[in-house]
Amino acid sequence: MSDLDVIVKSLPKLIEEVYGDLAKPGAIQAGKAIETIVGLGNTVLWPVALLNERSKIVLESNLNRYRQKMEQIPVEDVVPIPSEVGVPVLEKFTHVTNEELCELYAELLRKASINSTQNLAHPSFANILSNLSPDEALILKAIKGTRGVPVVEVRYQKASENEWVTMHPMLAGINCLADLSFPDNVPAYFSNLEGQGLITKRVGVFMVGENIYEPLESTGHRLFSHLEDQFEGYNLKFIREKLEITQFGELMLKACVA
Repeated sequence: MSDLDVIVKSLPKLIEEVYGDLAKPGAIQAGKAIETIVGLGNTVLWPVALLNERSKIVLESNLNRYRQKMEQIPVEDVVPIPSEVGVPVLEKFTHVTNEELCELYAELLRKASINSTQNLAHPSFANILSNLSPDEALILKAIKGTRGVPVVEVRYQKASENEWVTMHPMLAGINCLADLSFPDNVPAYFSNLEGQGLITKRVGVFMVGENIYEPLESTGHRLFSHLEDQFEGYNLKFIREKLEITQFGELMLKACVA
């Protein structure tokens, strides 16, 4: 028997060890869902990863997070996870440690494990998650269920000419700004989310309602009105726009955000 055969045969036992001989709540459901894909891709190296203390802690933590999500799911509703979805997620379970990203991966795996929600788990979502930062994971949580994101471009613009200087490309109305590690990167974050097909910027379209853009414009005044002496002949202007969640983005939010 080759070394690879030995590793593959040890995988079911590994799951039992992590979950306590399948006695913990949710362990049977989790085992039923992932048993057909454990051993595919890099998951075949899980026993090797467990020899490293740090990798062991990370893998066990992520598997237990997933198990806990499966506790309330009736066993009869659990289905095998498609390998196109499950293998990329399980491969991440040995090294992803950020709380927000781990939560998204585990939720995607949960949705892919249940008969009534498996249709939400598009195969590309795991790859998209691998291209997101922890801050972008927080943004996804913040925009789920919204009508879109109001954004304001701040300009100093000449009154009589189509000429301006952009002071800030995108002041965004999201409620997670205080939680972000790098809030100045928000324009870049939204650019990445747009590149992933999750949102789209609607130029010339803005949201209608009370007190949607006013707080953003007040922030713009506070940040840039003191520069008016440097822009003689220019006026401080605010261009109201909207970031819309695409249909693909809505599907991913349903699949990955609890």
